[in-house]
Amino acid sequence: MMTLRSWWRPDAGSASVAIAIVFPAVALLLLALAQAVLVSVARDVALAAAEEGLRAARAHHGTPAQGHAAALAFARAEPVLQTPKTTVTGQNTIIVRVSGYAPSLLPGVRIDVTRTARGARERFTVPGQP
Repeated sequence: MMTLRSWWRPDAGSASVAIAIVFPAVALLLLALAQAVLVSVARDVALAAAEEGLRAARAHHGTPAQGHAAALAFARAEPVLQTPKTTVTGQNTIIVRVSGYAPSLLPGVRIDVTRTARGARERFTVPGQP
């Protein structure tokens, strides 16, 4: 015969409640981790695109237009940097700035990404001449 004490347990169902409390926190943590990875990759792509544009623009016969085209082509080839924009400025020191935004896992959230690369224009010199 079953007694009332053995049939009723005060902690019955506590595991379900604990899971209901912990699961959203774990899911939010995983979502934040995935978002951080997307932002990090978008920053890496923006920096690599800026460096590619810098290589093209600072070459001996390179132009800012060539740097702009190279940076934009590189950025557009990687879908993780959305709506990329590039600017190339400078005469002796070339500055290439690539901006866009990272994909967001939350609707309506926009995380801007901007990276800059700079370097001296390549020029050939002859010893003894300025």
